[in-house]
Amino acid sequence: MTEPFRPPLLIVADSPEALTDLCGISLLERMRRIALHLGFREAMILSNSVKAVATHVANESWHRADVSLTFRERTGAKVTVGDVLDCLAALRVASDGRILIVFAGFCCDERLLRSLAGAQTTSALIDSDPPSIIAPLLENSDTHSSGRLLCAALLSSEWLSRKNRAGTLVEEITSDTMAGRIARVDAARQQAYVGSMRKSVRPVFFPAPSLERRPLAERLLRDATQKGVLDFPALVHAPIEKWLVSHLCRTTITPNQITLGTGVLGLGVTLLYACGYLWAGVLLALVIGVLDGIDGKLARLKAQTTKLGKREHDLDYFVETSWWMALAYHFHATGQIRYAYVIFFAFFAFDRLERVAKQAVQRRIGRNLDDFTPFDRLVRMVAGRRNIYTWLFTLFLGIGAPATGFIWLCFWGVASAAIHIFRALQIGCTSQDKVAPTSTPS
Repeated sequence: MTEPFRPPLLIVADSPEALTDLCGISLLERMRRIALHLGFREAMILSNSVKAVATHVANESWHRADVSLTFRERTGAKVTVGDVLDCLAALRVASDGRILIVFAGFCCDERLLRSLAGAQTTSALIDSDPPSIIAPLLENSDTHSSGRLLCAALLSSEWLSRKNRAGTLVEEITSDTMAGRIARVDAARQQAYVGSMRKSVRPVFFPAPSLERRPLAERLLRDATQKGVLDFPALVHAPIEKWLVSHLCRTTITPNQITLGTGVLGLGVTLLYACGYLWAGVLLALVIGVLDGIDGKLARLKAQTTKLGKREHDLDYFVETSWWMALAYHFHATGQIRYAYVIFFAFFAFDRLERVAKQAVQRRIGRNLDDFTPFDRLVRMVAGRRNIYTWLFTLFLGIGAPATGFIWLCFWGVASAAIHIFRALQIGCTSQDKVAPTSTPS
């Protein structure tokens, strides 16, 4: 498949703003990782302190080689049109070409830069109605008369050539944006709902926060990593995961390392179950229930997602399926459940049908079935999933009836699958004009 066109990327990274650390990485490094996700493979960094910025970038090891960087020093208090024109010449941008300029002194949602990079005309990224929660982060920031901040812009060579070289870039862009001579990519009008997160996350951008405002900025970033519509155990895990992520983000531990480590521990549960060490297995499974939510949160928090990380669910599914198979083996081998394998394979078959049904709903409505209506969100809280199964099995193990717990675990999974398959058929039979969800979660 042909990759979409990407204009040349110019990152304005002035020290010290661009080197501000939020959740373990600088704003510059966050911007570079976002650029990588957007498909950029090279970029020019324009800075008032190239030496400090280049040294900082050299110390960042994650995917460093995937984005080729060149550096250009500038002088003067503010970036001028002439500075950008010189960069255009160095990048050999055609006279009718465009360039994407982003200011690394801002923390910006990846979706906003994706929309801006895909714009068909000269455009500036603005926020006409910043949410109140980020208002403290906008205090004492350079804003124009409407209170909008400039974080990035897609400019044509022709537009730049018509401007005074000595003119301040931000002021020129702001003036033309206010006058309607530059199109606007407005954060307030962008789609907030994120299907993979099962919730709405308002895309925002804000400037490098002051030292006293950094805890607020970091809390906003952490909160945005939490998925919506959780099962009941996940609600209990959430604050624990958030606390762990807030500490892990300042270490060199990567999400992929956590994913692989959790997978290895998961296979340990399989071995323990198969050998009959049920208490040791279930306690380790409960720990894994917490660890399993950390890698995704950490990856989203540090803009560190990878292709391997996106396949995490496949690994999780393989490991958790091995748990239930190991229990079936144990209860059959010990004679506690005569038809343990039959029960397991019925459970597995319904689970596969449920997944197919959910995928069909996703394709039809562009939304996860678990997040479609209040009823579906309520079912999600208690429906059969690994966390629910583990808690249910722990309960029966605690009362001395593990075999009964396994039977209930499988029954709960079959019943949950039946409900989801029925709901999928309902949605499939509903006319297209009635497929809108009854409400949108916040």
